[in-house]
Amino acid sequence: MLNPVRRNANATTVVAVVALVFAMTGGAFAAKDYVGGPAQAAKKNHKKSKRGPRGKRGPRGPRGLAGPTGPLGAQGPRGDTGPKGEAGSPWTAGGFLPSGKSLAGTWVAGVGSEVIGGKGLAAASISFGLPVSAPPQIVIVKKGKEGKEHVAECPGSLAVPLAAKGKLCLYTVQESGLELQAATALPVGALITYLGTPGTGDAGTWAVTAP
Repeated sequence: MLNPVRRNANATTVVAVVALVFAMTGGAFAAKDYVGGPAQAAKKNHKKSKRGPRGKRGPRGPRGLAGPTGPLGAQGPRGDTGPKGEAGSPWTAGGFLPSGKSLAGTWVAGVGSEVIGGKGLAAASISFGLPVSAPPQIVIVKKGKEGKEHVAECPGSLAVPLAAKGKLCLYTVQESGLELQAATALPVGALITYLGTPGTGDAGTWAVTAP
């Protein structure tokens, strides 16, 4: 006895059955490939490639423009006033020797060749470190006369020359018979000329006190 399907099968029936089977199996394959959506399918088909070597560093770009200046910050609190410094020296270059202050130094005069009757000229120059406000009065204290002559004007000595205010005191080392010819005092020093025996001379110390 023939199977009912085979018995009733004909060409049309066979074609219809084959088409139905293909449709069902094809849909299953398609569903399997697209489970999870397009992204899952793309991930499945993507092949991981090997990373290539790192390229060389490109040249440095040009320096950018300077930005605008920022706003001025708030001023901080003022610090405490510092301690008062020590008094500065008034003996500054370009100024005058303060009143009552003194300067001291040395002087020397040597007699030159004969100019008149066995006598020659001698000169001494004195320069103050700082000028005084007015030319001082010149006072000469001869050797051995310290404390005996001109004590009020020149209370010092050869070793410790001193002078009263407004005085320029010259203390001598020796007495060689020099004859004072002229003594010119200036705010910056003094010029003194003598006459004496050629080849002799004198020297000493000096002190000046500003008026």
